[in-house]
Amino acid sequence: MSRVEALNLRYAASASIARDGVEIVAVGDPVGARLNTVVRHLLNVVRDDGSELSEDLVGAARALRWRLMTQPQPLQFNADVQSAVGQISRQVQRLRGAVGYEALLDELVAAAQAVQESDPPVGTILMRSIEEVGSGSCLVVAASTTARVGLQSWLETLGVVVLTVGDLEREQPRLDQAYVVGPPRFFHSSLLTAPVIDAVSFVVPAWFGDRSIPRSVIAPFANGAITIKARVFTEGEVEESDSQVTDNEVEEDFLPQFAWGSRKSAEREPGSEEVEAQRVLLSGNLAIWLDDGDRIRVLDPGQPLGERVIYTDVRLVRAGVYLLLRRGETERGVLYQAALKLLGAKGGAAGATQRTWKATLAQRLVERGYRQVVGELRQRGVKAADRVRAWTDSNLVRPHRDHDFETMLEWLNIPLQPTFDHATMVRRALYQASADVRDQLEKAVSGADLATLEHDGHLSLDVETGGLRGIVATRVLAMSPFTEIVSRHDARVPFEDRSGQWLE
Repeated sequence: MSRVEALNLRYAASASIARDGVEIVAVGDPVGARLNTVVRHLLNVVRDDGSELSEDLVGAARALRWRLMTQPQPLQFNADVQSAVGQISRQVQRLRGAVGYEALLDELVAAAQAVQESDPPVGTILMRSIEEVGSGSCLVVAASTTARVGLQSWLETLGVVVLTVGDLEREQPRLDQAYVVGPPRFFHSSLLTAPVIDAVSFVVPAWFGDRSIPRSVIAPFANGAITIKARVFTEGEVEESDSQVTDNEVEEDFLPQFAWGSRKSAEREPGSEEVEAQRVLLSGNLAIWLDDGDRIRVLDPGQPLGERVIYTDVRLVRAGVYLLLRRGETERGVLYQAALKLLGAKGGAAGATQRTWKATLAQRLVERGYRQVVGELRQRGVKAADRVRAWTDSNLVRPHRDHDFETMLEWLNIPLQPTFDHATMVRRALYQASADVRDQLEKAVSGADLATLEHDGHLSLDVETGGLRGIVATRVLAMSPFTEIVSRHDARVPFEDRSGQWLE
């Protein structure tokens, strides 16, 4: 399909949705409604209690409720829901005798266990809808990658396509109908404001009462902005109380999230052996401190075989990206040493000049401070001056632009040669070492079970290159909205952190 054809199809789909609106099917779910009521009560009690003892129980309860909304497949295909029920039982047992609301704990366990006794009615209605239009004429849109994998395990025998909103944007399939599993407000507005499919129906449990339609962020500023209408239909046993949900409860209680708290580091400039970094929660009970240094290696399962291992700018890292990390040490440290080794007899001299100019730059930062150094370099025409802290890292070979590097060496009173040529040699050798590792990683990825990666969110890879064993592919779950000052040696090194266990 050409770009013009794709654009024309989008205009047609936009016109269709603007004219006809979307459909919301609210499905009666007494078992889910009971769980929802108990969880809401638990959240209110925990807020009043103010204790941190119940954090894991609250996380497990939210996770179960979220999975009921987004993964309504029959129980035999629903290991995630069953796992969440088990987690609730374990957390309740841990809290026995430690909190003053044991009766509520009993209610929660009973409500959670009832979930395992019958298939979710939302899934039944979804299957009926698919059969009515034909599996070859529709697709299912999932709320997350994890939800997509679960739904796909159920629907693949029917030949039904299951995609996330991001997948839908990339693939743009030519189908007539999209069934979206989950409440409208939890999906990106582009699903409706820049649609790919002419007809969209949301399938949600009736106990989730917020049925508002997402709007484009520019809609409030546009004259005559299109408002998409919603036609609501109910199926099954629906009680009037099911729809009593406020906006605050939606944002804070339903969507899986992590409470970051506030910055703990003092407001100061990092020292010579420190960096500012974001805490990044990863699948597999891991986390890293991500600095603003050079690129980071990622895995893109959506790319063709042989092109899945790539580097990306650290500023493009976000939730859903798969990072390739080495346990216990950063990959770039190993690569730097490999690059010096490739240079043979010249490696020693090149390493010495690298250490000299980086130490001098670090000392200037200590003496004059980051802001003054950046200002002085910018006055001299160094465009990437704001990255001056990153340049002191021994593993970041040199500034990307020749002019920036030459100007900085002059400002440091360091002769241009042989420092410039040595850094350029090291950079070329680093590219070669990186390419060798990439080939090994591509080989490991080609033999890996990517379905397991997408479902579990993490996967260990067997890499043969010396010094790079223990590579893990792991999905970014969340990123802190602020930075902390940490040791430079701790940046990008994975460490154990169970904080993200309830996030998808």
